Amino acid sequence: MHNGMDNILDERQEKFLNWLLVPQSHRVPTSQEKYALEAGVDETTLRRWKKKPMFKMEWERRVADLQQSPERTQKILDSLYARALEGDNNSAKLYLQATNRLAPTQLHVEHSQKPSEITDAELDALIASVAQSEVESRKEQKLL
Repeated sequence: MHNGMDNILDERQEKFLNWLLVPQSHRVPTSQEKYALEAGVDETTLRRWKKKPMFKMEWERRVADLQQSPERTQKILDSLYARALEGDNNSAKLYLQATNRLAPTQLHVEHSQKPSEITDAELDALIASVAQSEVESRKEQKLL
């Protein structure tokens, strides 16, 4: 007999959902199996909860809320910034794109092959050399 309570998470489901929302690398206990032992709930029950429409909907809603959180965005930007300062060009590019500080540079590149004939590796090398010369010119500008 269902009395509508199926739509509301009980205390144990709420605790499990909160555990699921913690990034995997920071979860305590570290696995669903260990969580089940600690919580005194059979792991098959946990798997069944994860499949319940109301549980899934609430889980998805909370994940979406977390992903739109300004704190999370700030943490990611801070992390990209730190990695960029350590010399990670990809992090630098992503940081500048995310903060709208990366104005697209118009480059004219002479190449004897058709663009479709350039391999991915050649393209990567070409982009890297352009990025390196840009970094060097910026360093020179700072020294002036």
